[in-house]
This record gives sequence, C-alpha cells and structure tokens, in this order.
Amino acid sequence: YTGVKMSNTQININLSFPKAGVVFVIKGNEPSFEITVTDSSGKNQNLNDSPYLKDWAKGYSRWLVRAKVKASFDDNKISGTFFEGLSPEETLTGIKDACDMIRQRFEHYKESVL
Repeated sequence: YTGVKMSNTQININLSFPKAGVVFVIKGNEPSFEITVTDSSGKNQNLNDSPYLKDWAKGYSRWLVRAKVKASFDDNKISGTFFEGLSPEETLTGIKDACDMIRQRFEHYKESVL
C-alpha cells in the first residue's frame, strides 16, 4: 500500500420534480457532497424561503448519515463529506440512497413547493 488513493468518485445529478417546481442539484465529488435547489428555470432557491424546503433540509441533513455522509445545512445548500475510506461503489450507493430519499418526499407533490 503506497498511501495514494487510486479511486475517486465524481458525479453530478439534477433531480427534477416538475409538479413541485424544484430541481435538486446533487454534487458528489468525493470527499465532498452538496445539494442545492433551483426552480424549474434554474434560479437558485434559498432553503428558508419555502416552509417545505426548510422542514425537509433540517431532517434530511441529519438523515444523510445513513447514506454515509456527515452533513449540515444553511440557507443556500446542504453540504457535507462522505465517510472516510469508502469504495467508489459505496459512494455510489450513498448517492443513490440520497436521491431515493428526495424522490420519496418530492415526487408526490401536485403543486409548487416554492
């Protein structure tokens, strides 16, 4: 073992929920993890401006530990870092789980959450 990390995971996903009027921009560029929210036109949204997003961000940032991410949130984004020592496959599974949890919450809205 040389101590040099040979694998790295970088992924960018836009999860769009047209009925809810939001797009979740997910960046998993190991070791960092970040989610911002835009409206359908691509304009960044302040998480505190929508009661739906504010409520979601608080619980979701804590839940992310299950996706192997230590996270926090502020007005603009949820950000964190992946747990140390994850394989690329484990990082991808964490991102998949993070996306699934967003989908479970926002796929069911019939009107804009903004």
